Amino acid sequence: MLENGYTVWEGASLLDNSPIFLVLTGFVFPTSNRRTGRQIQSWILQQESAPTKAAKEGRDSGACGNCILKMSQINACFVNLLPVNNIYHKQARGTYRKFGANEMAMLERYRYPIRIGSYGDPTAVPFEVWEPIILASKKWTGFTHCWSHCDTRWQKYLMASVHSQSEARVAQKQGWRTFRIIAPDAPLTNNEILCRHTEDDRVQCDSCGLCNGASSKPNIADPVHGLNWKVSNFMKYVNQA
Repeated sequence: MLENGYTVWEGASLLDNSPIFLVLTGFVFPTSNRRTGRQIQSWILQQESAPTKAAKEGRDSGACGNCILKMSQINACFVNLLPVNNIYHKQARGTYRKFGANEMAMLERYRYPIRIGSYGDPTAVPFEVWEPIILASKKWTGFTHCWSHCDTRWQKYLMASVHSQSEARVAQKQGWRTFRIIAPDAPLTNNEILCRHTEDDRVQCDSCGLCNGASSKPNIADPVHGLNWKVSNFMKYVNQA
């Protein structure tokens, strides 16, 4: 019987060697996220603390790396961690079955698009764990804040998350396509286009697929969004920078 979520991998984070795990969800009940549409969601979480606790105590580097948006930095992460706690507790109780050959075959058959890193940085988990899942899915979106020091094979599948034009130029010179979070009134550079969902909220990630790593496609920019206080924190950071 098909389950909604599966444990894919458990082990030491490639970012700080702390214990983490990877769970996929959305096989039965699609996400309610209107931006992403029906993508399989993936969650990289610390094993030793619920996400809210790990974020508050600054013990989330195994999952999130050096992301400037996390709570211990500028506190502007767009992810609502309260629902993510449920995934952590289900994993702790052993609710999720192991993702195996049958589930991989199902991905290959139905080509469910996957969101690489709904929470957590994908590069925390070995590339060899991810690639068979990505190839089975055939359609994906993904982002990393660890683009400056991660395995360069990720350039095929992930966008470099950046927050300034100078940072975008550095990442692009290293071979990355970039996804730049911008202020609401900030101009685009000549090699960027606006996120399609921002232009038309009927367009969802599962059908768009522009944020899928290295290709001849343009770089993407998206105005900061989310709770007002998170937007405010991001704007303070941008203005100071």
